[in-house]
Amino acid sequence: MSTPRRQTEALFDEVGATYEEVFADLQPIHAAIQWVLSELSAANIHPAKTVDIGCGTGRPICSSLAQAGHDVLGIDISGSMIAEAQKRVPLPNATFTKIDTLEFNPPPGSFDVVTLTFSLIAGVTQDEIRQVIAKLYAMLKPGGLLVFATVPVEGNNVEIKWMGRPVTVSSLSPGDTVGEIKKVGFEIVKEEESKYHPIKASSLGLCGPEDVWEETHLWVYARKPVV
Repeated sequence: MSTPRRQTEALFDEVGATYEEVFADLQPIHAAIQWVLSELSAANIHPAKTVDIGCGTGRPICSSLAQAGHDVLGIDISGSMIAEAQKRVPLPNATFTKIDTLEFNPPPGSFDVVTLTFSLIAGVTQDEIRQVIAKLYAMLKPGGLLVFATVPVEGNNVEIKWMGRPVTVSSLSPGDTVGEIKKVGFEIVKEEESKYHPIKASSLGLCGPEDVWEETHLWVYARKPVV
């Protein structure tokens, strides 16, 4: 792994399970889960094959999909996060594997659902973001669903502090993010921006209040065309 990837792995190993508590009040993620479950039900796909890229502790995405009876794979660069996911989602239809997103290359058409929420920011370049978006399209079956969420602040290899810890980040603007998702072939179902202030990071002792700020989030729901 490159230095930024090792930095990212170390960051999330350190943040660990507290990450789930900090973002527990993130309401749009629950709306996204309900959209996925509703679409799968309407299409009579059960069990669906799903992957959560950057699964963290496995909650709420992997846990919700597995509890609904779907086959779930969660991957994360952080071994600590994977260990937490295995403890918190102890279901036979949920599997968790430590792997770098940049090295995850499943066969084409492997999944009915791909979710990637905020795991394509730290330790990646803008070019790598574009490359991963193309891989997301390839790994989905025709008609497959994508939920993609990011912090859409334009920048490439920018060194910042997040939760009081140094990290190198990249992202695309909202328009460029949606444009890249369209460019590889996806049909956009919905796109929206929301705000979230992870204030619990301070009260839980992850960092000082000066290291917490309101984030803008971009949520994109998309579908791979059937033909």
